[in-house]
Amino acid sequence: MDDTLAGAGPGAAPLRAALESASAARASIDWEAVHDKLAHRRAELEETFAGRGPWADAVLARRADELAETPRLHGEESSGTPMLVARGAETLYGLELRHLGQIVPMPRLARVPGTPPAVLGVIAVAGRVMRLFDLDRLCGGLGALPATGGGPAEPGYAVVLRTGAGRPAALRLWEVDRVAGIVPPRAAAPAEAGPLVRTITADRMAILDMAALLDFVKS
Repeated sequence: MDDTLAGAGPGAAPLRAALESASAARASIDWEAVHDKLAHRRAELEETFAGRGPWADAVLARRADELAETPRLHGEESSGTPMLVARGAETLYGLELRHLGQIVPMPRLARVPGTPPAVLGVIAVAGRVMRLFDLDRLCGGLGALPATGGGPAEPGYAVVLRTGAGRPAALRLWEVDRVAGIVPPRAAAPAEAGPLVRTITADRMAILDMAALLDFVKS
């Protein structure tokens, strides 16, 4: 206790008690546990910003919920369907967010001999092994992301699909732009766009038919 309070008389008793209580509280803090908790939080944040871990999934799911629950004013049109806007080699795609699980920088890729051109190989995400499809090639394009044999610095992203009980699968894309509420045009895409493109927006975004895409990758 501070010597300046030792002879201060009975009026200083409440202050002495408060100081002694604060000292006891400081002494009871487990600083090692505090440091461990902070380190764990830092590691979780690093995983999230790298597109890995449960927090990354939670952020994506929460953003989808926020877009889906955006209130509308009286007479206002729908804010649209929550979609991931992403780029292939030459095409801008819209993918419904509710069908997506994770988005991660391109993992190490293992080639599989004899697979169709649209199947680049297999990857592992969060301990799950899955086929990786080139979305450009699925939609009839040539693709500009050739499978190069598994180098760790390959460009692009792997977008893991929610396939339920079906075979796990992911799509490879060049860039991930944003999450937005998109109102798809009512007009169907022309036949030459292929069976996986539902419609095309005025800014030339190909809105995917996610049901057809999931049926294809799970087969």
